[in-house]
Amino acid sequence: MNKSVLIFGAGLNKVSLIKACNHLGYRSVVIDPNSDPPGKKYASVFEVVDPFDYDRTKSIAECYQVDGIVTSQMENPLKLMARLAKEKAYIFNSPEVIERSTNKFLMKKVLLRNGISCAKGYLFNNESEFLEVGIKDLFFPLIIKPKDSHSSRGVFLAEDYKSLKNYIPQSASYSSDGSYIIEEYIEGREYSIESVTYNGFTTIIQITEKIVTPFPYNVELGHIQPAQLSDIERQETENLVIKVISSLGLDNTVSHAEVKLSKDGPYLIEIGARMGGDFISSYLTKTSTGVDLDKAAVQLSIGIEPDLEKKEESYSYISYITLEKGKRVVSVEPIDDILNNEDVVIAGIFVSVEDVITEVTHSAQRSGYILVQADCRNDLLQKAAYWSSELKSRIILS
Repeated sequence: MNKSVLIFGAGLNKVSLIKACNHLGYRSVVIDPNSDPPGKKYASVFEVVDPFDYDRTKSIAECYQVDGIVTSQMENPLKLMARLAKEKAYIFNSPEVIERSTNKFLMKKVLLRNGISCAKGYLFNNESEFLEVGIKDLFFPLIIKPKDSHSSRGVFLAEDYKSLKNYIPQSASYSSDGSYIIEEYIEGREYSIESVTYNGFTTIIQITEKIVTPFPYNVELGHIQPAQLSDIERQETENLVIKVISSLGLDNTVSHAEVKLSKDGPYLIEIGARMGGDFISSYLTKTSTGVDLDKAAVQLSIGIEPDLEKKEESYSYISYITLEKGKRVVSVEPIDDILNNEDVVIAGIFVSVEDVITEVTHSAQRSGYILVQADCRNDLLQKAAYWSSELKSRIILS
């Protein structure tokens, strides 16, 4: 093993990243705050590290003489990684770039300064400031969201002043410092865009169609690739994302952008300087295009031009199941037969016996997932409906 890569996180979404590192012939040095996460058994080296312990993280990087650092869909370690990269000269976005891409208000300021379509909004530091300043020239309905959270946590749609005021404490609780953004609501279809930027050049890998819950929450329940778009819509969306990446200064990274297509064209909602969650950047995109974004991320981390050749033209759909609120899980039946079906790529159940089903207000409260593939969109939708129902039937409630 001529190179070592420090991988941040060993949760379920990191398994494919660790495997990709191993497959490339590199030593995977994996750190995670938990002692026995799913990715531990695939790691060449595994260490338990507090996510905010910079000194121990640095000592591990030095001990194992790592050549690069990488994570997948997580935002939490990005600031620490940027600091480490700056000190140790690893390939990674600078602390300034990471700050702009994780702080949603700083991001908005950059977008507006560069003439990029995005929602107009304001930053508030506490509830009393909101009451004093007001929402100026914004009109209901409005979106309220934390300054720097993820996975739909703390994002609400408010139809009037009363509901907006009621959502402030919940939204602010998900922010690192209690700050929150109130912005205009952009009406339109939702998409995410998976991209790779290498030495200043961005390649759009895939556009993903999103299925979300009704407001006031906005939780993602499904992702379909490729998205159903006209040629003009696709080109405008790709152009927007490439301009956003350039304006923010993202480089040598896989990125995940969220866009709404309004009647006036595409609007950037936000972009992450990391891979998309919900298995989008890993299994979903690899199934529809043949491009391994986990592999690309590892290659980028050590300065190798990533392999972005599209080897597949297929359809893929990951569907998240939800269950009736208040019901108790009596048993969870085996799903081996589902996993062994050729239509199914991956599947899993998040709930356990004795769990009580809660309302789905953010991504972590979904009950399970299943990813299917097909040769055409109609077959894909039918297979997704069938296998989602099958997976749901394995969870017995009372």
